Amino acid sequence: MGLLQRIKDDLRAGIATLRLGTVHAAGRALEETELLRMRLELRKIEQQLSDLYKDIGERAVDMKERGETAERVVYDAEIVRLVKEVEVLKASQKKLEADMADIRNEQ
Repeated sequence: MGLLQRIKDDLRAGIATLRLGTVHAAGRALEETELLRMRLELRKIEQQLSDLYKDIGERAVDMKERGETAERVVYDAEIVRLVKEVEVLKASQKKLEADMADIRNEQ
């Protein structure tokens, strides 16, 4: 095999390696972008949970100060509705955390 043929083969191999590296880097960038999006969504959920906990607490304290019984506070329709929202958000939070773990494990 001549010198020019070897150079040509080496150049092809180099280009193939470069393409593979580029594909890998692009895939990694997409994964990191997706993780960032998920982290932002997780923070939104955490903020929503915090707001709901605050609303539940304020409602319960307000009712107790008005002389409502503890049983009445626990079964209050508004508090029950807020607690259901908390449960939905917590389920979303767990799913999002599991999805993030899956992406990290693929790396």
